[in-house]
Amino acid sequence: MIKGLIFDLGGVVVEWSNSTTYRYIEEKYSIPEKAFKPVAEMGMPDAQTGRLSEVDWMRATFSHFGPPPPCSDEVWGKTFEAARYNSKLLELLTELRAAGYRLAALSNLEPSRAKWLKKHGINAYFDEIVFSCEVGLRKPDISKFAPENLEIYKLTLRGLGIGASECLFIDDNANCVEAAESIGIKTVRFENVEKLRKELHIRGVRIQKT
Repeated sequence: MIKGLIFDLGGVVVEWSNSTTYRYIEEKYSIPEKAFKPVAEMGMPDAQTGRLSEVDWMRATFSHFGPPPPCSDEVWGKTFEAARYNSKLLELLTELRAAGYRLAALSNLEPSRAKWLKKHGINAYFDEIVFSCEVGLRKPDISKFAPENLEIYKLTLRGLGIGASECLFIDDNANCVEAAESIGIKTVRFENVEKLRKELHIRGVRIQKT
C-alpha cells in the first residue's frame, strides 16, 4: 500500500529550463549554447552537491571562453527568477496531503534554485524536502547505480518514515526513475498532471478533493 510519494521538482512541480539560461548567455555574452552547455554540465554535479560553489562553477565555466565577464557568477540564479510552479500539480499535492499521504520533494539543484524554491513557499507543499546541494548527494545522471548513487533516495525515505515498497516516486527523468526502481520504490514517469492522476488511480492512490 502506498503511504508516501516523492516528487522531482524541475519539469514536474516547477516549470524552469536550463535552456533559458543558455539562451541568455548566448544573447548577452555571445557564447553559443552548444559550446557553453557541455562545459557547464561537466561542473554541474559538483555545484549541485556543494563540492564546488555556484560562483566558482560559473566563473570556471566562463573561463573556458576568455576572462569571466562582470557579474557572470550571478547569471545562473538571475535567469531562474521567471520560473513558476505548475499550478495543476500544486492542486494535486494539496489533495494528496488532505488524503493523508506523506509527501517529499527530491531534486538535483544548485543553491540559487534552492533559494528560489524556499522564497516561493516550497515548504508549504511537502513534509520532507531534499535538495542535492544541501545534502551533498544527487540522483544519478547515468545508469551507474552504485550504493553511493542511490543514497539520496534512501535518505528521502528515512525522512518520510516509510519503506521503499510503500513509496511512489514521480520524475520526468527516465534514468532517475530506473534508479529508484532498483531499490524497490514504485515509480511513475511524469508527462503531465492528467496522466499522473490516472496512474495514481490505477495504483490505488486515493485523492481527496479540497
